[in-house]
Amino acid sequence: MEQELIQTIVDFFKNNERQGPGCEEATLKALGLVSESHYFEHILDIGCGTGAQTMTLARKTNAQIFAVDLLAEFLDVLTERATRWGLQDRIAVHKTSMDDLPFPRNFFDMIWSEGAIYHIGFERGLKQWGTLLKRRGYLVASEISWTSNERPQYLTDYWMASYPEIDLISNKMKLIEDCGYIPVGCFTLPNAGWDNYYHPIIKQVALSIAQPINDSTKKSFMETIIDELIIYQRYREFYNYVFYVMQKK
Repeated sequence: MEQELIQTIVDFFKNNERQGPGCEEATLKALGLVSESHYFEHILDIGCGTGAQTMTLARKTNAQIFAVDLLAEFLDVLTERATRWGLQDRIAVHKTSMDDLPFPRNFFDMIWSEGAIYHIGFERGLKQWGTLLKRRGYLVASEISWTSNERPQYLTDYWMASYPEIDLISNKMKLIEDCGYIPVGCFTLPNAGWDNYYHPIIKQVALSIAQPINDSTKKSFMETIIDELIIYQRYREFYNYVFYVMQKK
């Protein structure tokens, strides 16, 4: 990804609470499916962004949280948040790629990833990240999924071009088993999770319309965001982010 586009993404998202769909309600619901979480020592949050869910994990468990993201500016915001809440000793930030994680095998009690596993791919993430989990450790990931077997062809084409691994929830659950996990549970993201993500974006889009953009990279990025908003408004009943909770065998 070229540096100019990266900086555009950082500037657009760094002041938003979340860089992807999600909400504390969903984070807590997923965590509630992991009954042993209060005993955990080490949790890895992959693709943490500015750390909305990282903060929740730190407050609701006793574990040391290792927060990973590729963008230093997002990690800076997370560090500020952790310090403000007095959790700086519980959250260690790491600037690194999710496909080259510098951690020992069989180390983590739980791996968490909200709205980020698509960067590496769901199947690859399950297989690769699983090596870092202890036996019987947990992996929790939210992943874009079809919620209907029948949908408009335009929507199918859109998502297949954006993320070919999108699939039905039932097929994702089968893949979880095929990758060596025991499915614990799954649920779709509530509307509040999308609102948290899109409401700040809509305001930014409105500002961009009021103040035309001359920079070609920023203009192209904004057009992509607008397309995404339109797709969601028209077709949201056909897809959603789904939290998948699984345990390593």
